[in-house]
Amino acid sequence: MSERLQKIFQENARFEKKTPYNFCDRWCERCSLEKQMRCKLYQDEIEQKMTCIAHGREPDDPEITKKVLEQQFEATKKIIEEHLEENEIDLDSTDDPELEKIKEHIKLVENSSLHGAAEQYRRKSQIFLKDTFYKKEGIKPEITYDFETVTWYHTLLSVKLHRALCGFHEPVNEDEFGLYDAIAQFVVCKKAVKESIKALRKIKPDFPSRHTQILELLALLHNIHSRIKMLEESI
Repeated sequence: MSERLQKIFQENARFEKKTPYNFCDRWCERCSLEKQMRCKLYQDEIEQKMTCIAHGREPDDPEITKKVLEQQFEATKKIIEEHLEENEIDLDSTDDPELEKIKEHIKLVENSSLHGAAEQYRRKSQIFLKDTFYKKEGIKPEITYDFETVTWYHTLLSVKLHRALCGFHEPVNEDEFGLYDAIAQFVVCKKAVKESIKALRKIKPDFPSRHTQILELLALLHNIHSRIKMLEESI
């Protein structure tokens, strides 16, 4: 591990204590109580549920939840607008040079073979889950947890990897924020890969007719993990 990468890991560990939601897989139910207590996103969700209960509704009442989310989105929208204004980016302009740079950057990421592998895994996992878990037939209780793991991570991996690659390939600036965030997201991606591999290996014996399908998913996951490691080691 290079000194630069080691420094990023150390700094990210410090940042994680302040904003754990930037470094997690968003599966709050499986998160430690200690981390939940210092996570703003988790606290926001608890506040949302408590608001519903206080009004005599179910914890996830759609009407109240919608109002709470609208307030949260409004606050986020304000931050984004301030950022766009500060950086003089006009989303309505067809020839804004800064906007064109962003579009080109996103295109570069989406055309990368690693992003393509994650998308391929997502699509193939979706087919596998549709043919097995979503039918709710012949699923033993002891592997339900493993199917839930594959279900949760097969979309999250693609999203997190896209975000990581955007930061990793971002032009270097003084604070290297994009790179630091990329490494944080790579950590989440590696966790998603490892947990998914473990889950698929436990599922495999119960579905002999799906062995080829599962082996293909495992191969994609191993490929994604090794390529993430290569990117990290290139720093």
